[in-house]
Amino acid sequence: MDKIDKIVDLILQAEKIVILTGAGMSTESGLKDFRSKDGLASRTYEGYYPEEILSRDFFYKETALFYQYLKEKLNVTGISPNKGHLILAQWEEIKDITIITQNIDSLHQKAGSTKVLEIHGTLAKCTCTRCRNTVLLKEVLREGYECPCGGIYKPDIVLYDEEVHQISEAFRLAGEADLLIVLGTSLKVYPAASIPSVYGASRKGMVIINRDETPHAHDYRVIEVNEGIGSTLEKINRRLKRTPVENL
Repeated sequence: MDKIDKIVDLILQAEKIVILTGAGMSTESGLKDFRSKDGLASRTYEGYYPEEILSRDFFYKETALFYQYLKEKLNVTGISPNKGHLILAQWEEIKDITIITQNIDSLHQKAGSTKVLEIHGTLAKCTCTRCRNTVLLKEVLREGYECPCGGIYKPDIVLYDEEVHQISEAFRLAGEADLLIVLGTSLKVYPAASIPSVYGASRKGMVIINRDETPHAHDYRVIEVNEGIGSTLEKINRRLKRTPVENL
């Protein structure tokens, strides 16, 4: 039995599935990831490293440059879900699936997934720091970041030096899952990297699909595939479709 067949069996046997996605999930849509050797974090912008630009302090001190970086490097306008996103949305129709994502692009929702926990927030909207009014990011990029009340619009994303959104809920969901599938993340950045241990990967088994090898690659109960996410999910999906409906 090859890895794909083993993954299909785990999916069929699971009652509750949690899927953790990272930047690699969206690179096939044309977005740059952050931490790979040629990712966004590898080069400076106007003399600053991205981790500094995307910090809470920098946002308040250099708001114009912050939004300039956002517009040029993190703008998801015109970006569409890839085949991997679409397959996960299809699976939601036949399985109890919740997606925990580190991504801020909302591509899972655009693909049709409805149970999505965005632990790093979303770029879709911005909230005024004073009156709490919300507007779409594209409006802020077009009309400016100053709110009529005198406050400034801040994207609804988790910046460096800020707490990760809903991490307790993510841990709860992981702990209750029968199967954890990890897609497109190196599992090196905390607190999201703690999700496999909270889930109980050493007892339950876990599936990882990521271009580069992760720290869990050689764990006894882990099936890791170091290939493209979209193409691998297509292989899994084809075999799932050959399975009688009563087994799904």
